[in-house]
Amino acid sequence: MHILCIFLHDINFLEDFLDVLIEEEIEEVFVSDAEVLKEILAFKFPLFKELQTTIGMRRKEPKIIFALIDDEKKIEKMVNVWKEELQLDKEEIAMIVSFPVKLWQSSPHIY
Repeated sequence: MHILCIFLHDINFLEDFLDVLIEEEIEEVFVSDAEVLKEILAFKFPLFKELQTTIGMRRKEPKIIFALIDDEKKIEKMVNVWKEELQLDKEEIAMIVSFPVKLWQSSPHIY
């Protein structure tokens, strides 16, 4: 069992990532809003206001996608699809990591 984490920097690609997860029949997927530390500091703490000039005045809308996946080969397959289709190596779109986990408890779905 693995957790796949996608730190999505560009929200315009959210649907592209979710489409591949759906194609692979990954059901345990959670999407959450995120905030980048530099932006929190730049826009909420006057001491770090100068950071606004380095990151720009426009705030981004990053997301974090978490998925519980039973087979590491599925992760490899999806990452290869994303690399090919979205050119992840050329642009700052997302950072993708995974790590093994032990499932201790799973509740039945109510939906």
